[in-house]
Amino acid sequence: MTRELIIVLFVVAAALLGETQISNAQSSYSYAWCAILPGAGSGSGGAMSCYYTSWEQCKATMSGIGGLCVESPYYHPQPTQLPHLPLVKPRHRRPA
Repeated sequence: MTRELIIVLFVVAAALLGETQISNAQSSYSYAWCAILPGAGSGSGGAMSCYYTSWEQCKATMSGIGGLCVESPYYHPQPTQLPHLPLVKPRHRRPA
């Protein structure tokens, strides 16, 4: 009984750790542009698909379909990192 319990707990822990690795995949929050697809009937509007990195990419996908491209309300750009500066300044030699 104890051995089976340990195995079950190990499997659950492995599944949870695996789930956190998968959650780092890109989501709709990582894309700056959304396409609003044409609605099916009665002018009720369509689904919104937020998987475009640029306006041009969205427009190319929507050409011929009749959808609309808008900025994603979910997009939060990644903070830009400052360039790494060396901590030690290089030594300058005196002119001879």
